[in-house]
Amino acid sequence: MARWVVDRTRAAARREGGFSLIELVVAITIFGVVMLGLALTIGSGLALTRTNRHRTVAANLAAQEMDAIRSAEFATIVPGTKTQDVEGITYTIHRETTWVARDATSGPCDGSGDTPEVLRVRVRVEWPNMRGVQPVVSDTTLTPPVGSYDPDTGHVGVKVLDADASPVFNVPVQLSGPSSSTLTTNSDGCAFFAFLPEGTYTVALGTPGWVDRQSNATPSQTVGVTIGNVSSVQFDYDRAATLAVTLVGEAGAPIPADLSVTVANPQLVPNGTQELHGHRDRPARSATCSPSSTATRPGPAAARTPIPRARSSELDGGGNPVVLGPYWPGATREPVFAVQSGSTTSVSVPLRALDVVVLDSLSLPVAGATVRVVHGADDACSGEEHVVGTTDATGHVRASLPYGTWEVQVDGRVPAGAWPDAVLDPRTPGPVAVTAGVAP
Repeated sequence: MARWVVDRTRAAARREGGFSLIELVVAITIFGVVMLGLALTIGSGLALTRTNRHRTVAANLAAQEMDAIRSAEFATIVPGTKTQDVEGITYTIHRETTWVARDATSGPCDGSGDTPEVLRVRVRVEWPNMRGVQPVVSDTTLTPPVGSYDPDTGHVGVKVLDADASPVFNVPVQLSGPSSSTLTTNSDGCAFFAFLPEGTYTVALGTPGWVDRQSNATPSQTVGVTIGNVSSVQFDYDRAATLAVTLVGEAGAPIPADLSVTVANPQLVPNGTQELHGHRDRPARSATCSPSSTATRPGPAAARTPIPRARSSELDGGGNPVVLGPYWPGATREPVFAVQSGSTTSVSVPLRALDVVVLDSLSLPVAGATVRVVHGADDACSGEEHVVGTTDATGHVRASLPYGTWEVQVDGRVPAGAWPDAVLDPRTPGPVAVTAGVAP
């Protein structure tokens, strides 16, 4: 009997002992998951409520702006931007005006070029931290009073697109000629100059820090205006990209000061390439078959499209057959690189080390000799030459060069036989050693 009582007491004690550690961890985990889900749900609901409130306020502001436009004198309706605070939130109200044909289904820079007849006014309202929510937009069209404009005029529609071929908003466009004015592009990337006297005009852009596909900061085009017609002009324009190209010498061998780099892109005119130059003492350097060094340089806005690595067949063992010549047999081309508008892209260009020793007719080292290398003949890099340095007391000089076949010469001396060739092959790393013999 006593044994039975003791056992029941122990069992009761075990039942009253509470949760084990594992049970406590599981319970806390479940509680945390439930609370996290609840918090996310509440947060999403609050965000949706804020967004709906912002859109409601923006819609009211757009309606107010439309009422003001319809009640204004026609001649006073001009594009512009203003802000308005509502309960501590700053809303931005953009007013855009564009002349369009009466039956137009697209903007004047995108249509068939019909003569404009009505003024389309667009009001767009934005607010801070929109988080991907589209702005509130309201459109209306207004018919000008009879006789407001001379019918014996023409028009110019200017379209501005970025590197992704998307419309660019709020870019100033200058028009000069028989009549001069400046407009900013609307949300369609369009600046429409209406009712212009007949003649020849120049359309130009000049936003600081922006370039076209050819790296022009102030691109311009000439356009003719004829009576009753719309002349169209298009620019590809975006924030300048920057290439920081670094020459990477092999085995610590120095790099000649006059190396350069050639970047390749089908958008570059006239032949899809552009040569960049820099200085060997700057940290950013580069090289190619017409070897190059460059610090940083604005790149074309179209650089969002991958640009072939800036080296020819001698440099990376392969290149575009049309732009940069044939592939080096058996070598592999390095991947292309892409740059983003408004950002800097760093690119490295590996070089190959060349060891040169200059000996006289008695096989004794020649000190103080100036060594020059000349690129062998091919269809990409013929005739490029560089001074690689002067020999030391042992007759040696070292340099890093782009891949290719280089003839090694000594300035002011006659070769003992023929000048040697150094083949810097992209497939075989390691310094290449050559001996240049000079006659007495």
